[in-house]
Amino acid sequence: MRFKSNGKLLITSEFLVMKGAMALAMPAKLDQELNVTSTNTDFVYWKSFDKENQIWYEEKFFLNGGSLIYHGKKNKISDLIVRLFDYIHRFNNPKKSIGNEFIWKLNFDRNWGLGSSSTLINNLSKWAKVNPYNLLFSVFNGSGYDIACCDKSNPIIFQKKVDYLSFSNTTFNPNFLNNLFLVFLNKKQNTQKSVQNFLKIDGYFIDEINQINDIVNGIQNVKDLTTFESLIEKHEKIIANILKMPTIQNEKFPKYNYGVIKSLGSWGGDFVLATGNERNMDYFHEKGFNTVKKMSDLLYV
Repeated sequence: MRFKSNGKLLITSEFLVMKGAMALAMPAKLDQELNVTSTNTDFVYWKSFDKENQIWYEEKFFLNGGSLIYHGKKNKISDLIVRLFDYIHRFNNPKKSIGNEFIWKLNFDRNWGLGSSSTLINNLSKWAKVNPYNLLFSVFNGSGYDIACCDKSNPIIFQKKVDYLSFSNTTFNPNFLNNLFLVFLNKKQNTQKSVQNFLKIDGYFIDEINQINDIVNGIQNVKDLTTFESLIEKHEKIIANILKMPTIQNEKFPKYNYGVIKSLGSWGGDFVLATGNERNMDYFHEKGFNTVKKMSDLLYV
């Protein structure tokens, strides 16, 4: 059995999406595959390959009282797999997983923050026939927007309501699309740590959420690059004020005078959105940020 799920990037509403703000999210054109095959064994065999087809993780798991156990050294990946299967086994016959080999194949750089965990969870939910959002929330805090992107090939507007999740298809194909670039900051941000730190901040952020919602609506209808830059600059200032942090442009790229830079997802790592033209991207290359992609090359628009 073979399953595939797309990666993602959150374009707007980082952090506030967990408080109910509307968010523009875009699935990546790169995905993660999960292949499950039966074996004549009494254990679960797990193998993970990176985009270069090199094994970066493997482990054997055995069934004990309905839960998986492993014999290797304690690590976060094994712990995550055990916790996911603990949830799955509550809704399925635990022995269903025994005698299977799970091959996990990433088709994007696992440091890019495109959703190696969310695509894993979505693929596992397909195999186990469980609700992917419930499986996600059994192990992580978050909004669920990343799961909503997994089976999409178009942008979505996502919103986490009090008692349900809402998402609808949209498009993002403005006439200045070729002026939008994604720059990788050479480090993967710890999303869960960032989320936990944000959730410690008191407040409902009603005014800020209303402003962000207006920005999201504006971005969907924007006609020119100058207006778009004004919207994302305002967005940056709102989030920076909540986090008590400088904007990424002020902190890391104060001399970038060709356009506007916006953080994406967890601030301080992964990708940022930069406006400009291809020649302007030399600025980032000269600073050692060599992974620069056109938005339309990496994401579904």
